[in-house]
Amino acid sequence: MSICSRAVVRPRGAFQLEPLSRSAFRFAGTVIRPLMPRPWVGLALAALASVHCAGSRGAPPPPPNVATESPGVEPPRFEPGPARSEKPESRSPYAGTRGAIFEAAWSTVRDKHYDPGLGGLDWTAMRKRYEPMALLAPDEPTFYRVLNDMLGELKQSHLSITGPGDEAAPGPASPADAATDTSNGDPGLRGDPGLTIRIVGPGEGEAVITAVRPGSSAARAGLTPGTLVLRVGGHALAHVKPPRALRPIENRFYVRRLARRALEGPAGSPVTVTVETLQGTAKDVVLKREAPSGPVVQVGNLGPLRPQVTVRQLGDVGYVAFNLFLLDPVLQEVTQAIDQFRARKVKGLILDLRGNPGGVAAMAIPLARAVLGEKTRLGTLHHRDHDATLVVDKALDMTPYLGPVVLLTDEGTASTSEIFAAALQEAGRAKVVGSVTLGQALPSVIEALPGGAVLQYVVADFRTPKGIALEGRGVIPDRQVLETRAAFEAGHDPVLEAGLELVRRMKT
Repeated sequence: MSICSRAVVRPRGAFQLEPLSRSAFRFAGTVIRPLMPRPWVGLALAALASVHCAGSRGAPPPPPNVATESPGVEPPRFEPGPARSEKPESRSPYAGTRGAIFEAAWSTVRDKHYDPGLGGLDWTAMRKRYEPMALLAPDEPTFYRVLNDMLGELKQSHLSITGPGDEAAPGPASPADAATDTSNGDPGLRGDPGLTIRIVGPGEGEAVITAVRPGSSAARAGLTPGTLVLRVGGHALAHVKPPRALRPIENRFYVRRLARRALEGPAGSPVTVTVETLQGTAKDVVLKREAPSGPVVQVGNLGPLRPQVTVRQLGDVGYVAFNLFLLDPVLQEVTQAIDQFRARKVKGLILDLRGNPGGVAAMAIPLARAVLGEKTRLGTLHHRDHDATLVVDKALDMTPYLGPVVLLTDEGTASTSEIFAAALQEAGRAKVVGSVTLGQALPSVIEALPGGAVLQYVVADFRTPKGIALEGRGVIPDRQVLETRAAFEAGHDPVLEAGLELVRRMKT
């Protein structure tokens, strides 16, 4: 087994490799891929899948329409090294047909999944079971639903397929919804009424408004945080049953995502939100969907995306929230904010990762450098034919912030966000406050299939520096905080307040 060298970030953001064995590697061939799934597919963003060590076949070229680099950050490049044996890719004679799509999806998982044994699942038997149902499906949505049922047999995140232009009903979970505009047309024509709905409280929880965008339709209608939401666009938000069995945290996130999907639509169109009044009765409020302000970016097949960075100084504490791990423009804005807080000598720093689904994994390394004073491991990716240990080298071209750091998390914190949080937590560099993260942190790749279908499949297992698998577990906060409807009604943000209290008590 060849061991991939450590990925190290050097000055000016250039990625380099530090050899771990006599097998020498260097960056040779662009293979970085922004790996966020389409928002209605799959379960999370690709966590650190952008770092890929090529085997004997060499580094594969990036798929069409996928951005491979960002200004100031040189993508990883690897020189081919010894590889484990691998089956040749299957070729279907039925290009553009259902048979070709099924063959491509099935064989891609067989040939490229990081575990050749697929966890003991008889993949040939799965083909025999699902292929007849798929080929005889009465319509395209049913065809893709059957394919996703087959992929679901692996019981892993980051594994799904969608058809061209598909906007199917929400799947088990998809943190990409936190920032993705799913319009097939001009992204400026999409909008929402300006409210955020999350699931709070114990057990199944309640769908509650937790934030209202100033000046939005929701604000003009008088909706406020703490309001209980019963339905959005006719979709009930209580006692919702997902299409397949999920973990409790995924059930909660499924409802959260369902609400968001229902809120979004063409800008200018109405959406009815049913809320509970103070008297305990249901009231329909008709809101107008409006396009949020701010830039819209396209990252390959992902998007359009609406990156958002919020920077505030809360007394003696710096606060930065961002909704996506993107190199441009998010990385620059976040690191500049951290540097400004360092110059102001704030008592502590809070990075709010709540609702952040991850994104381009390359951002995790330079962002970690902004708060680390020494070389630190982020974790290890176990691919089918190699391993890759990710290391953040000591910053030489910048002065990192070395004061107390607190990270805020919730069930919408996923993928790259989880890997970033776990690494800083295990290194003793940050405390985590909030709720357990989603636990969907498998590196993956998105590829185009015949007929315009898009497949997301897992390419590596990820383990933290201490060898912990985040998949199905998530990051466990140092201080867990239960959010309640009453807290939001009273104008409180219990997680942020707990984070502020903790960071002010931490020693440098």
